[in-house]
Amino acid sequence: MTTTDTGELAHAVGAELQRQRESRGWSRPALATWSGDPALTRTLRTWEKASRSMSLRQLGDACQLYQLRPSELLARAERRICWNPALTVDLVALAATRLDTLRPAARVAGNMLDAGIGPTGGLSTNVLAATADRCRLSVAHLIMLLSTEAPVRP
Repeated sequence: MTTTDTGELAHAVGAELQRQRESRGWSRPALATWSGDPALTRTLRTWEKASRSMSLRQLGDACQLYQLRPSELLARAERRICWNPALTVDLVALAATRLDTLRPAARVAGNMLDAGIGPTGGLSTNVLAATADRCRLSVAHLIMLLSTEAPVRP
């Protein structure tokens, strides 16, 4: 499993902000003038170069400039760095669970073991979401149950 640190994500967000600005043909000084905030030129540079961390408020402000939802900007940044965190679980323990609620998850674990993955395996965000849906649970509830039934490692 590859780990992705938040520095890499910050750089990806900055690169996406720069791409958004440049795709519109805007310079930093012109955008600062338009916004009425002369200090914005320096702020935009620090965001785009990830030389300073952004707060959630600042992320929202940046997204308003480009008329993007924060989730959309973050998703674009995640795609830039191929962010796909997986949750590692004990597939053998999960396949053997006796909890009725987790029967669909047990089948997923059994299929993964049959495919030669194991005894531990990473469940991608997509697999977690699909499995939670099959179990009729939220992803958070599924992860909580997995932590008791099949030792979980992020």
